[in-house]
Amino acid sequence: MQVIEREYTVKKINEGIENGNIVFNHPMQRKPGQWDLEQQSLLIHSILAGFAIPQTYALQMFEGDFDSFSILDGKQRFTVIYDYMEDGFKLSEDTPTVNIQTRMAVTDEDGKRKSKVIVDEYEVAGKYYSELDPKLQDKLKDKVMSVIILVDCSDEEIEDQFYRLNNGTALTKDQKTRVLLGDELSAFIDRVEESEFFSEKTCKSYFTSLQRKRGEVQTCILQTLMLVMDYEFKNFNNDTTMEFAEWFRANHKNSDLEYCEELFDKLNMAVMACDMPNKLMKKTNIPVFAYHVQTIDELGITLEKYGEWIQEFMDSYTPECEYASYCGQGATSRVKVMARLEYVEKELRKLVRQ
Repeated sequence: MQVIEREYTVKKINEGIENGNIVFNHPMQRKPGQWDLEQQSLLIHSILAGFAIPQTYALQMFEGDFDSFSILDGKQRFTVIYDYMEDGFKLSEDTPTVNIQTRMAVTDEDGKRKSKVIVDEYEVAGKYYSELDPKLQDKLKDKVMSVIILVDCSDEEIEDQFYRLNNGTALTKDQKTRVLLGDELSAFIDRVEESEFFSEKTCKSYFTSLQRKRGEVQTCILQTLMLVMDYEFKNFNNDTTMEFAEWFRANHKNSDLEYCEELFDKLNMAVMACDMPNKLMKKTNIPVFAYHVQTIDELGITLEKYGEWIQEFMDSYTPECEYASYCGQGATSRVKVMARLEYVEKELRKLVRQ
């Protein structure tokens, strides 16, 4: 068996599907339509937002022809993309906004040239392909997909390869964390996740249904507990969260759980209700806002005043502001987590002096 990697644009793949050069008739393949709307929408959003897409595996149909193949693994991805571009479905209403960054050279007041980041936002939720901005349509058509083509395979090798590609659906690390928490703490996490703050005040376009299923709200709550418990975390990645879950199960008291619920209840009272929650009310920032509920108690800042400050902070946020430098790439590092905490505390102390 030979393994050859080739790359094709989505436009080229769709043409192959239409003219019969790319087929989905291998008996090991499942029928199309296995994914629900959330999964379909996440795939389209992943392409538009620049996320990596898994490789597809295929069997060469004709010797020397690498444009004709039968899909072994990846049928759902190819058919979902094709169907969407044929206006076969519209994206879920929970699909996040697509943010595309562009760097451009500008001249400041002193005549010096510098780099500036421009962020264009595109609303895609609930839209058919034909309703997307033309720039996004082109981005989807021009997306390059990697295809691993298997050549000169025996039936036994094909079966073995298929088994290795589909050897069970592994739990995400967020889901494994739930196992480490045990029944009592899992029930506690569910209770907090179902609270008004996480059901109404967080950005629904950030915590999509799929992300909630994967346990990302759970991770957000545990990261808050890491801060409140003064846990010596190395970073905010999933491995550390799993380590904390195991430690917290062995070391927590009921009062710790009550205190955490109290923080989120107070944060819920502070954060203003609105039709479309701010996109900054997400996993990077929520543990910081929740942690500093105890800070405003110490400083004598009311929940109403704290809510006003949070709203002003989110409204004035730009990719060039100081706080933004503590987010983005490397945002889960301890250094950047602590920098976000220190920044908010500094601003709250300024608020007291005003």
